[in-house]
Amino acid sequence: MRFEQTWLVTATFTADAAVRREPHRPAHLAYVRHLLADGTALIAGAHADLRASVLVLRAADAAAARALVEHDPYWRNGVWTAIDVVDYLAATP
Repeated sequence: MRFEQTWLVTATFTADAAVRREPHRPAHLAYVRHLLADGTALIAGAHADLRASVLVLRAADAAAARALVEHDPYWRNGVWTAIDVVDYLAATP
């Protein structure tokens, strides 16, 4: 096992996320599938109560990780209201 520099990203949902996300959900899921498939994202998901999404991303630095999340349709369409990026050491095989 090795520990890889990654970024833990928390993207906070808007209060009306359950409704607001619906028209953007297919594009969001396609974007997340792309990040997972190319290895940029190690994990992606959301709190069950839609409080926030959580992603673990490979990126050169925090700014690059943030840029990846800002490209997501949820951010571009106001489904997420805040993005927090912190250093994370992912244990990978």
